[in-house]
Amino acid sequence: MEKYAFLLGYFDKQLLVIKRLYDEIITVDVSNYDKQFLFAMRVQQFYTSLEDLFKQIAKSFENHIDSMSNFHKEMLMRMNTDVPKIRPRVISNQSLVLLDKVRAFRHFIRHAYDCELDEKELRLIRDKLTSGYTYVDQDLQAFRSYIKKLANT
Repeated sequence: MEKYAFLLGYFDKQLLVIKRLYDEIITVDVSNYDKQFLFAMRVQQFYTSLEDLFKQIAKSFENHIDSMSNFHKEMLMRMNTDVPKIRPRVISNQSLVLLDKVRAFRHFIRHAYDCELDEKELRLIRDKLTSGYTYVDQDLQAFRSYIKKLANT
């Protein structure tokens, strides 16, 4: 029960970070060249904060990922999987599709040292986040309720 209380505390802290970053992302004017880099950085931070939460969930439920070769994709797949007698899935199929696109964008941003950002691609990512974040938030809130029950709080 104690480990779930710790997870709940971490969960609540991360939810605030995730929401703050999301609110910043959707307001960035990606037609402004200087703001495009801010947008890319915030999207990267947004996804990383979600992935950090997913790592803590995996750690709390002894659901470790052994192979580091495809870690980021596998982490998403694990969070979309019910683990019988251990935990329900954390994210729905709708959230999985959205977050996989954001994960791929983050990968591109982290490894694209010598390229220009494409305004159309940035708009597409922002529009997908704007329309799909509700699913992610609902999924996270539902899983938070599950953890709260386990923590007996």
